[in-house]
Amino acid sequence: MKILFTIVFILTFTACSDEESYEVIFPEKVFIEFNWCSYEPSKEADDLGKVFIDYRNFLDSDNFYATYLNPIFQVKNYDFILMESFKNKEVFRSNLQDKESFFYKRWKSNFDNTAKCNELNKQYFYERSNSNLEELNKKGAELQFLFCKKLDNVSINQILDNLQLLQIDNTKNVFILTPEVFNDYYDYLFVISNNNDDIFEGEILLNNIGFLVNCDLNFKGENFNQLIFESYPLI
Repeated sequence: MKILFTIVFILTFTACSDEESYEVIFPEKVFIEFNWCSYEPSKEADDLGKVFIDYRNFLDSDNFYATYLNPIFQVKNYDFILMESFKNKEVFRSNLQDKESFFYKRWKSNFDNTAKCNELNKQYFYERSNSNLEELNKKGAELQFLFCKKLDNVSINQILDNLQLLQIDNTKNVFILTPEVFNDYYDYLFVISNNNDDIFEGEILLNNIGFLVNCDLNFKGENFNQLIFESYPLI
């Protein structure tokens, strides 16, 4: 399905981070890494869950989450997205240093026998709505992704203020992700979290803050409005 190639292309082109520079734009904000992955032959989600049990042994679960995102729309070039969330970018940096340890290398070997991820196309974002790691990685949730551009003369504070005024019930959360590398295609990736048993209200964002942002974007002739993932926390 062409839409999936385009979403990966857009995110790859606009949100890749130079890990060597370690520039920190928002020091106190949750820092998120997305990675597109595919299973090795005869492997599946249950195998991935077993691999991540060992991951818990050397990572601080209070500062880090890993979540499996299963697309519930047709895909061709990957099986799942691995979303890793860090308390802030300094925790992310510490995690990179930990990857030189024996325990991580042993875990990575087991992971690579289960799935392969595109290490060159990892994408990085800051979460701007002051949400904690647990809310972002809620068990039993579905996540809808919406790419949006702010309208002229609109600030992030205006968007945040209006989101707080929304009467969203406690089964839903709206997260605002800013790409670490700014681009001309979109300003924010909105992520709407919804309980699996509830019906997605796809227009909830547009109906309430449509006068501040444009989410009807078109990348290479594709209109993204059905990007929904099942979310399964691994850590």
